[in-house]
Amino acid sequence: MTDSPAVEAPLDPREQPILDRILVVRDSLSLLKQDRSTYIKSHDVLKLYEEVIEQVHLLNVIREEQDKPLEQNQVDYVLDDCFQLISLFFLTIGRNNEAPAVYSMTSTIKRLLDHLKEAAFYSPKDLESVSQKLASMQETLKRGKASHSPHLLKLLENRLDTCRHLLSELQSSLADLSPQLTPVYERLVSILRSISAANTRQKV
Repeated sequence: MTDSPAVEAPLDPREQPILDRILVVRDSLSLLKQDRSTYIKSHDVLKLYEEVIEQVHLLNVIREEQDKPLEQNQVDYVLDDCFQLISLFFLTIGRNNEAPAVYSMTSTIKRLLDHLKEAAFYSPKDLESVSQKLASMQETLKRGKASHSPHLLKLLENRLDTCRHLLSELQSSLADLSPQLTPVYERLVSILRSISAANTRQKV
């Protein structure tokens, strides 16, 4: 994805076996998705889900020891792929609005915030929408405490914290914007987006 930052390799060598294992799981999930010959079975999905959770537990332990709970490297991007697929399977087997789906949503929001930061033009309405979505996701985690692994919930809390940190940075840059100038600023943001979209269409 062009808007995503460069992916870093794991800094702690203890994360390498985790990366190796989740790469295998990701391949298994991809094969399961591509298999059109049979219906997706809950047992198959949950077995791979539990394997991912086991690696999440190991990852949490390592990062807590290093005091780097918000670390982002290749392990996180492969986990992202795994949870994107798991979330899709959870929807397929009728387990909507559960904690695993939050992982893929945090990835989407983080990419959005990275894009807004890079583009350097965004409105208070953009940030308010993201803030509301993060609050909704936090409620989903609260509801999932009784039914999901604490290791998954810990990882998701860390990912939400990463998003909140990025959101706070963007909010700080608009902190001095007066209520009187806010409508003008939002109009300018809209114009800049229209110009950017026009330039993109011309390049295609």
